[in-house]
Amino acid sequence: MLQIKKVPLFGTRARCVKQLYQEAFPVEQRVPFWSLRLRSGMNGMELSAYYDEDVFCGFVNLVASDDAVYVYYLAVDAERRGKGYGAMILDDLRRRYAGKTIALDIEATDPAADNPRQRAARRAFYLDNGFVSSGYGFKDGGLFEVLVCGEKLAGPGAYASLIDRLAFGLTSTVVRPMKEIKHPRKR
Repeated sequence: MLQIKKVPLFGTRARCVKQLYQEAFPVEQRVPFWSLRLRSGMNGMELSAYYDEDVFCGFVNLVASDDAVYVYYLAVDAERRGKGYGAMILDDLRRRYAGKTIALDIEATDPAADNPRQRAARRAFYLDNGFVSSGYGFKDGGLFEVLVCGEKLAGPGAYASLIDRLAFGLTSTVVRPMKEIKHPRKR
């Protein structure tokens, strides 16, 4: 069974999470790591590391509201991928946040992207683990699709308000139906 440990501002655990964060997410998709650490525990934000015994397996960064959880970042250490750890982390989130919708975003599948197989595999992983498309997405240096586990939220504004909490509302994400984003109407 995985152990969950809060990520402190400094120390070995923080260094492990930071290294995986930098390896797993391209620079254009990352906020400064110090910001994630500083905000964890504030206003429903969480930054947690997962361990199997004493072995670091991965981490999750999320925000929880009264009815939903938005996962900003979830990553499994490269040496532990394909061994069920990602599924165990998602199981833990479903257990800890039972009764709440869990939402997250992934790079939308695109055959013209530089990593189409990776995107398809990531989407398949989440679908295999109980997530479905919300039907919504957004653009932020690329096209992202919002997936959910549990009840879908009340509309694009509900997803946008959760996404924007990562930046304390200093940004405004425009969440729209995927079909409108992928195939915008000609004017």
